[in-house]
Amino acid sequence: MTAIPHKGKVLVIDDEPQVGMIFSKVLETVGYEVVASSSGEEGLKRLDTHPDVVFLDIKLPGIDGIETLRRMKKTNPEVPVVMMTAYQTVDTAVESMRLGACDYLIKPLDNHRIKEVVRHALLVGEAPTVSPDTIINPGEMVGGSSAFDHVSKLISKVAPTDLTVLLFGESGTGKELTARAIHLASKRAHKAFVPVDCAALPETLMESELFGYEKGAFTGADEARPGRFEMANEGTLFLDEIGNLSMSVQAKLLRVLQDPSFVRLGGRKQVRVNTRVIAASNRDLETAAQRGEFREDLYHRIKVFTIELAPLRNRQDDIPLLVNYYLTKCSKEMNTPLKVVTPKAMELLQAYRWPGNIRELSNAIRSAVVLAEGKIDADHLPTSIRFSQERPLKGAVELGDAGLRDVLKKVEKEHIMATLQKTNWNRTEAAKILGIDYKTLYNKMREHGISEA
Repeated sequence: MTAIPHKGKVLVIDDEPQVGMIFSKVLETVGYEVVASSSGEEGLKRLDTHPDVVFLDIKLPGIDGIETLRRMKKTNPEVPVVMMTAYQTVDTAVESMRLGACDYLIKPLDNHRIKEVVRHALLVGEAPTVSPDTIINPGEMVGGSSAFDHVSKLISKVAPTDLTVLLFGESGTGKELTARAIHLASKRAHKAFVPVDCAALPETLMESELFGYEKGAFTGADEARPGRFEMANEGTLFLDEIGNLSMSVQAKLLRVLQDPSFVRLGGRKQVRVNTRVIAASNRDLETAAQRGEFREDLYHRIKVFTIELAPLRNRQDDIPLLVNYYLTKCSKEMNTPLKVVTPKAMELLQAYRWPGNIRELSNAIRSAVVLAEGKIDADHLPTSIRFSQERPLKGAVELGDAGLRDVLKKVEKEHIMATLQKTNWNRTEAAKILGIDYKTLYNKMREHGISEA
């Protein structure tokens, strides 16, 4: 889970009461006070409570989120504002960020993403560095398998250096956690660790997000803003899912990696930085480069030191350790007695293929903790886990001599397709059934070329 720099107050402006409840559930457990408002007018009045971060929905009764943001930036320009939107209104979200919003959330809301965005907003609103006690606890890296030990040794070797690192692995294997562990074990640990999800921001915003902009660079740029490279100066910049960057942004990134300086959008002055870059991808970037989908020169520039993270299905020995870790974590977060898993349930957990990897396991345990009154039994596990052993591996016979990786990809694709069809292509419901979050499902669909006909 993501650490948050300091405790304080969050103002949520949304006309849906459940949104405020979600923020309260996610943030109050880590010491934040959440204040909810149901309209833009009311939200503007609540600014006198001096919130540290404001979450503002675009669609509101009365004055909408864009107008609320415009007024907010005139009276309280220093308060970081995060916009909330649905996929259908991403263009409006882009406009809002040009007016001064520092980030945005896409609904349905994801608990991990909420915490991450709070952290980003506070970095923007306060200072480009954070103290060592805000960095994620290295104890969250849990395991004892040979695969886990191998990664731990690689981390210990590369951390003291300033080498660029490329992390490769499926979604949910812990790439950001690994990047944080590298940062924490480095000489840069007392400076900022700044993550950027390259899949979450549209191309039109990525350049200004990475390199910042000067006042007047575009309509609504009323003041200069540093980019993530500057925020991570003397620290570490983590570029998650780097394979999603457009070719034009890849070219700019390559230049900065070759010569650590750049010009802010709309500026003239060269800004020099001392920023270590760690990149991550769930795509085969070498193949993407060969196909012309990723710059080959950038690929070779970022793969100075490569760490491949094994999928959870190849770390069966780690599953009991991870289960016990998340049971303890949930017990503390939910303030409930520590629960145990029955042998039958543990057998199912170890036999399951875990297409969503550690993230899916974490979600499954959290759900089971809520459902179980005493011990966690098989009935408390998601349907996909309970019945996974009863399904034949469709396509395994037809694949003949195909490699194991190809077989598993085919099975995973068919399972996702079947679930989507079962839910009439309701991706939110399908993600719940599969035991993964919406973002993981979206990435899996892209990976397998799945689209609604």
